[in-house]
Amino acid sequence: MQKIILAQDEKIEEISQNFGIIQSDSLPKFGVDAFLLADFADKSLSATQIVADFGSGTGAIGLLYALKTFGKIFLIEKDEKLSRMAAKSIQLDNLSNRVQSINRDVNQLEDTFAINSLDTIVANPPYFDSVNYAQKNTSERRTLARHEESFNLQVLVDQSQKYLKSKGKLYFIYRAERIAEVISVLQASHFGITKIRFVYGKKNHEAKLVLIKANKQGSNDKIKVDKPLAIFNEKDQYTNEMKDVLHRRPYFFYVIQTADNYLYAGTSDDVDRRFATHQAKKGAKFTKAAIHHPLKLVYRQEFSNKGEALSFEIKFKKFSRADKEKYINL
Repeated sequence: MQKIILAQDEKIEEISQNFGIIQSDSLPKFGVDAFLLADFADKSLSATQIVADFGSGTGAIGLLYALKTFGKIFLIEKDEKLSRMAAKSIQLDNLSNRVQSINRDVNQLEDTFAINSLDTIVANPPYFDSVNYAQKNTSERRTLARHEESFNLQVLVDQSQKYLKSKGKLYFIYRAERIAEVISVLQASHFGITKIRFVYGKKNHEAKLVLIKANKQGSNDKIKVDKPLAIFNEKDQYTNEMKDVLHRRPYFFYVIQTADNYLYAGTSDDVDRRFATHQAKKGAKFTKAAIHHPLKLVYRQEFSNKGEALSFEIKFKKFSRADKEKYINL
């Protein structure tokens, strides 16, 4: 991460060793919603993809999504202070070449994007209505972030219909109890829901949130329903799956040397268990072959999360044999 000059009320929320997002105690902060949506959105290897994060706030969703996509990402935020702070986070994470913070109202994007020009839109629209959730925060900024004022579900869908390409993808998170409204609004604007996932506070409790993927001019004929996600276990601790979503579960890169002197690299949250699986010829296709046995675990390295471990695995596999042996001191 680059060195950034912070304002007195700003601080860096470190997500991993090389990635952070700047927040302020005086401004709306990001929460688990941002992690859930960035995790739910499909990975893309296309460098030409154009993504917009509508109502981006601190920029958390777009910045987290930048870890799993290679295209251009625009963070659209009405609040000038939040937009400037997101721009600092972009610099902090060395993402200036493909992520840009734009201080604009989602309702006024005529001079920002051409019609039918975006491949993907991600958003965490305010989902507390003024009738059923009348008690608002005393801070105007926090009220706008949580309550349906100038930016709501209908605005999100209308603007997505306007700026997405045909079959373009819209990802957002909403309250599960309002799923009927979500379906109605999307269908009225000719969006087809293609994937949903319900999020629960705990297993066997009522769903609190729903993650939605919808395609412009798409069909509802086949909707993929992902397995439920529980945030907490019965001990009120994050589940292992939620730790992965939050980039908080340590992950390991490991290297196995085979009997015929090949080097096999992989990742796991439990290297000893994974190695035992390889030894039992129940792991990867390569290590199932008898000709490669016995196996020897020759290296392991801890990373702060699964994404970093997987990224290094890809990098390691591109090394020459000599560089691989040098790196693991073989």
